[in-house]
Amino acid sequence: MPPSRPTVSVILVSDYAAGGNKGWNDLRHCLAALAHQDCAEPAEFILSENTQFADAIPPDLRDLLPSLRLVTSPNAGSYALKNYGVAQASADLVAILDADCSPARNWLTNLIAAFRTHPEAAAISGRTTYEGRTLWERTLALLSRSYLDTVQEGTAQFISNNNAGWKRSVYLEHPLPTDAGPFAARIQSESVRREGGTLRFDPSIRVVHEFEGWGMEADIRRNTGFGTVITRLRDPRLPYARLIRMGRAAIPVIAAGKTWNAWRDCFRCWRVYGVRVHELPLALVLAPLLIGLETPGMWAAYGHGGITDSSYR
Repeated sequence: MPPSRPTVSVILVSDYAAGGNKGWNDLRHCLAALAHQDCAEPAEFILSENTQFADAIPPDLRDLLPSLRLVTSPNAGSYALKNYGVAQASADLVAILDADCSPARNWLTNLIAAFRTHPEAAAISGRTTYEGRTLWERTLALLSRSYLDTVQEGTAQFISNNNAGWKRSVYLEHPLPTDAGPFAARIQSESVRREGGTLRFDPSIRVVHEFEGWGMEADIRRNTGFGTVITRLRDPRLPYARLIRMGRAAIPVIAAGKTWNAWRDCFRCWRVYGVRVHELPLALVLAPLLIGLETPGMWAAYGHGGITDSSYR
């Protein structure tokens, strides 16, 4: 009897510190979590990797998740690797998961259930947090991860690029952009919404993102700033594209608007990210400082260059 077709295909991509010890260790944690999922339905697990790293993949990864399938391509960017992985998948439902994220035990079960409850959804994001062991982890998770969090399950404007499920057919029609850096998923989300697709958020689809300290946060912010500008230079239909097209003189206005949004997200989401009420002022103070770390990325985007000193690909 031939094997049953999987209900879901999980596409794994290492987007941060790929090819080094840190990247492989993150992947080990992710695979161990996937191996202990409580999902009773057939699932396919695909690691999409650049051809140059194929021979460097540690052999013990297979021991953690024996069903893991490796697909390789010449693609260097994480978005292109995700697109390739989705193209190689065999299920109608695909889940996108970054290798530095460890899913909760019921992650797959809840993702499948969410699509069965909402068959109209084109894509559904989950909640991404840090471990939350320290004040800094809780605060930075709130400031960096809450922008697409709707707190309760419901419709959403954005889709996470590191923890989300997609109808494979919709994803293939609207792949991630491969020429605008690693933080340009807004283009994909807007493309789906323009054609009437429904995006949703479900907080029960939960992963814990590895926390690497201020170096990682600064890297995230540079790339976020770059993505804010480059996406709107590429797609004038995105919100606030007219402002962005004013040039570098718009950077202070962009930063002010992003700070306002960050404060609003803090008041919406502080409880669900484990921040205590007496810790909230720290988040409000940190918000403009973190936005300030985005400005070099914004400046680079106006120069139509890329960010060269990044661990993201």
